[in-house]
Amino acid sequence: MNLHEKFLSVFTYAAGIELWVNKNLPLGPLEYTFANDFAIADWYSKEDVEDTYKRVKEAWLGNYKAFTEVIIAVNMLSWANKALKDQGIDGRDEFIDLYSDLYYRARDDFYEKWGENREACDYLFDMTD
Repeated sequence: MNLHEKFLSVFTYAAGIELWVNKNLPLGPLEYTFANDFAIADWYSKEDVEDTYKRVKEAWLGNYKAFTEVIIAVNMLSWANKALKDQGIDGRDEFIDLYSDLYYRARDDFYEKWGENREACDYLFDMTD
């Protein structure tokens, strides 16, 4: 079964992903909608996910709290796609790998920008550890 057969629309898919992500976070729901934004992109293609990351990075890297949530969102989306694969949804391997790669890229981008800022790094550690 493919993703488009399982979910009625991009909106039901994105809402389901956002609900899954927030339900599986020990710290409670995320403040920003990055999980939803990425889910909308991955409904369409890997290229759209890459483009979304590029745009999110440009817009939010200057805000360490928001960008921490980007890191959390892409990490959780890797796990969400693993859960979809386990439910028999085809084509999720490439998205699992993509989101895993984006997690490391986002983390590296964070440290490049904020690595010398103790407050920002402490926040990242508190939210992700």
